[in-house]
Amino acid sequence: MLKLGKHKIEFYESIDSMPFCRFNSFNKFVMLDAELGSDVMAFDQKVGKIFQFLGKEMVKDALNEMYNLRNTYHNILSENNVRGLSFACLVRKIDGELMEDFSVDNLKVILEKFSSWGLEIGHVKNKTTDVKKN
Repeated sequence: MLKLGKHKIEFYESIDSMPFCRFNSFNKFVMLDAELGSDVMAFDQKVGKIFQFLGKEMVKDALNEMYNLRNTYHNILSENNVRGLSFACLVRKIDGELMEDFSVDNLKVILEKFSSWGLEIGHVKNKTTDVKKN
């Protein structure tokens, strides 16, 4: 349970308690976050890996990482935060109302709503990490 102002958000506590389709969406976004990321830190890590690969003359790996860098850049510019989307998949209820629409558009609406209520990136990181461990 997370309280944001006067609002209460209830989460699925583990991936085993999630509806099957929601679990698939969660996994997709977690994998995209691990591979691509969607923030400046991920962008910087990709650039660092490219330099490492080039320093070792691993051109194929550097080119693959450049492709990933391009997608990370796109995620940043389009404000498509895949970790945030995986977090939104974990939401079970908002103020007692069961959340059943987990389309990408609705997940983004939920994140915007939570942000206006005071959601911090730390909540997103901690919750997604905790659930991945369970």
